[in-house]
Amino acid sequence: MFLTRKPSSPAGFWTTKVLVAAILSIAATTAEAQDAPAPAAQPAQEAAAPAAGAAAPAQPGAGVAQPEWEKVCGNVKEQQECHISRRRVAATGQALMQFMIIERGDKKLIQIAVPPVALIQPGVQVKIDENQPTGVKFVVCTPGECLALGEINTDFVAGLKKGNDLIVTMLNPQGKPVSFDISLSGFTASYDGPGLNPAEAQARQQKLEDELKRKADTARQQLLNAQQQTSTTQ
Repeated sequence: MFLTRKPSSPAGFWTTKVLVAAILSIAATTAEAQDAPAPAAQPAQEAAAPAAGAAAPAQPGAGVAQPEWEKVCGNVKEQQECHISRRRVAATGQALMQFMIIERGDKKLIQIAVPPVALIQPGVQVKIDENQPTGVKFVVCTPGECLALGEINTDFVAGLKKGNDLIVTMLNPQGKPVSFDISLSGFTASYDGPGLNPAEAQARQQKLEDELKRKADTARQQLLNAQQQTSTTQ
């Protein structure tokens, strides 16, 4: 692998440092799944679907500036492997979901990471715009995340290139759908373009972490100042 994935946050969502590893590598169990036959993406009717007429769930992280598509390439077992990924993040910068295409030679996989509160048996559903959704089964869950893995073909990639939005839906412990949307704007340029090497990706992620920390510190100080002013006037 490019880097070894760091343990996920026990709180259930990923820290930004964990996201670097998620972009650059696959968990050991997932790496084994790449060399073994991957569970094929299932037709949507085989996965649990939201009840007909159910209200569309709120989009987690809606209104927050989202990361762009990123392509990272490196050598795995003396063969080039590329990961094309994008994340849906919360206002804090922490990841809520990540969609990744893994390419090694002629083999193409999708890996989807969601919070570990997902119901395991249904897996997740992946839908491009208003097209028929596809079910993808989970292969592993840890205290920090659940990973779904499925094999895809060039037709699926072509659909991503022509689409506007990608929607990933999981079921929460109450059986209710939770959807994460990712814009497909910029996907084609990232997919067809050259990939970053792992060192460049690491440096870019560190810069993002530093900026998020700076913003968090500024917001915290503004809140403290506001509280002090309120206490003074009372």
